[in-house]
Amino acid sequence: MAHDRIFFRLGMILYTLTLASLGAGEAVAQELKCFILTPPEQILAGVRQVAIADFTVTSRHEIQPKPSGKKNIDKVLDTIERVAVSGKEDKPQPFADAGKKLADLLIASMVEADRGIRSVGSGFLGMKRKEGRSFQAGARTNVFVVVERQRMDQLLEELKLGQSGLVDESQAAQVGRLLGVDAIVTGQINAAVKESWEAETRTTTKGSGKNKTEEKKEVWCNKRIATVSATIRIVNVETGQLFGTREASSKQELKHCEDERSTEMAPADQTVDLCLQTIAKELIDYFMPRFQQQKFEFAKIEGKEFKRPADAARESIDGYDLHSAFINYSAILEQDPYNHAAIFNLGVLHEVVGNYALAVEKYRTAASLVSREEKYRKALQRVEKQRLYWDELKGLGLELKEYDFSFTEKQASSTLSRRIRINGQGSERIPLYEKPDDSSKVLVRVPGGVELETASTAGEWYQVKLLDGRLAWIHEQEVEEVD
Repeated sequence: MAHDRIFFRLGMILYTLTLASLGAGEAVAQELKCFILTPPEQILAGVRQVAIADFTVTSRHEIQPKPSGKKNIDKVLDTIERVAVSGKEDKPQPFADAGKKLADLLIASMVEADRGIRSVGSGFLGMKRKEGRSFQAGARTNVFVVVERQRMDQLLEELKLGQSGLVDESQAAQVGRLLGVDAIVTGQINAAVKESWEAETRTTTKGSGKNKTEEKKEVWCNKRIATVSATIRIVNVETGQLFGTREASSKQELKHCEDERSTEMAPADQTVDLCLQTIAKELIDYFMPRFQQQKFEFAKIEGKEFKRPADAARESIDGYDLHSAFINYSAILEQDPYNHAAIFNLGVLHEVVGNYALAVEKYRTAASLVSREEKYRKALQRVEKQRLYWDELKGLGLELKEYDFSFTEKQASSTLSRRIRINGQGSERIPLYEKPDDSSKVLVRVPGGVELETASTAGEWYQVKLLDGRLAWIHEQEVEEVD
């Protein structure tokens, strides 16, 4: 049965691959994955300069000693001894540097211009990786000027806060004004790490058949649970009021058993650091814009006469050449002004680059031609939402630059012209005529295998462009069309 399931799954994979390969040459709908800038939950309107203070830290690290196999009375005595010793020791606070680490993580994220952009998967099961792209000119995530840590530390030293290095909410506005910033971020961290030992039973089998025996062995496993939460408060320096506050938390669990060959667990600080990285991402998303991946689907172009420009547009989109794709779809509209799919695809290209007003215009036109097409209506709703997003992002000083898709008439006409290949070998010479008539004057004789661009057709004749710019005619029996 297990083998049957394996062969069935392999068969389904091969079947899917076959379908993918068969569909590769067909005019199926094209998709484009790219990244669009989205606003944060809390817009810090009017803010240009921000300072990040170290977070205050409250922490504990509980370590249960590994059982030693001693009798109960010995365990009690050991516990009393540990408590007595721990009371005399002046132990430093565990994970005391977590507040500085979280502040540094936030600062590092704030200076990234393309935060959120990453490589994207495409192709069968997403195994092919492509570079992540955004086509929105003027979109960026580093919208604030962040105060350098050295400058912050120097001011805290002057204010006699250098020893603690911390700024509480009551001091935030004062410190922010002295730094000359518009907003200051403060916060606190609660970190708890608990390490304990648990016994696990391992069963091993020896021999076989009637000589088969089972042997059980008990091993000790060190288990660690780290729970970290953090709260940020963003203070308006001018008014002393809060812009907003947000809490985030993360939990990491690790386990290492004595019978494992791998090295022992990493120090507890590193486990806390993993939690801080997760928390930093969630907190930064609260007040900083980020790029998010979005999938745009183009409409399928129908009609054999449009196969060449439609295929060219597909290849251009796959290669991130949006301008060439725009020219090809526009060329289709030159021949068929009511081609709703081409109109819609122009709208998609406008939306991808951030030309939202033009995208709305194209989507509405396409929807008016095919009112039942749900894809068109959803696209219109989506782009209207993006327009509202950018109204919010303007509060952060961001402005999209309109992308210029202009092109020449020659570029558009060349995309629609078909190409033909002269039949025969290179050693042969095929006559091309002045008129679509083999009794007319022969203008030139062209070797077999040469490809030429067509200018027009007349019955069974193709008019082609010669290398010197002249036009000549050749009968369809002497050529084959090039896809």
